[in-house]
Amino acid sequence: MDFRMFPLQKRPSFFARSCRTAIFSAIACGWLAGCASMTPNSGYQNSYADSTMQNSGAGDSFSYGYSRQQEATVLDSVLVNAIAQIGKPYVWGGESRSSGFDCSGLIQYVLGQAGVHVPRTAADQAMALPAVSLSRLRRGDLLFFNTLGRPFTHVGIYIGGGQFVSALNAHDGITVQNLHDPYWAGRLDGIRQPIVPGLQAMRSSDEHVLNR
Repeated sequence: MDFRMFPLQKRPSFFARSCRTAIFSAIACGWLAGCASMTPNSGYQNSYADSTMQNSGAGDSFSYGYSRQQEATVLDSVLVNAIAQIGKPYVWGGESRSSGFDCSGLIQYVLGQAGVHVPRTAADQAMALPAVSLSRLRRGDLLFFNTLGRPFTHVGIYIGGGQFVSALNAHDGITVQNLHDPYWAGRLDGIRQPIVPGLQAMRSSDEHVLNR
C-alpha cells in the first residue's frame, strides 16, 4: 500500500539516530528500575493476578504465571526490534532489513523476531491477533488505523508515551509518530496484542477458570 498520502512531517537529519538513542535510554532506565517484574505497570501484573496465583490450584497457578511472564517477554522483544528499525527506508511491499519495509512488512518482521508469526497484510494481521482495549494498551502492542477509507490499512507498534513506530512513507521512512495527533487519533481502528498461539490458549484457559 502506498502511504504517500500521509502528511509529511519535516524533521532534522539526525532525528532517527537521536530518537533511537533517547528511546533506548528511557526504556533501559525503566527496565533497570523494574526488571524484577519484567514489565512495570503491566496491565496483567496486578494484585488480582497475585491473589490468583496464591489461591488457585497448583496447575492453574503455574499456567497463569508462566503465561503472563512469556507475554511480557514477547512484548519486550517486539519493542526492542521495532525501535531498532527507526530510520530505515520505507519500501512499498518491502519486508527486509536490508532493503526496507512497508507498514505490514515491518510488523511481520518484528513479530517474527519475537516468535509471533502473522499474515502479510495489515488487515489480515488485525484479524489474526487478539484485541485489547485502549485502556489496556501496553508497549509492544499493535495500533491499527483507517487511512484509506477502509479499516486496518495502516499499522504501527506502540512504544509508550503516546508514541508509536511505523513505516510511514518514502519521505519519512520508519519513524516515530504521536498517537494523540488528530490525524492518527481520529483514524485509530483498534489495538491488537502480539502473542503466540500457545500463550493465547493458556490465557483463555486461565481467564475462563478465573471467571467461573
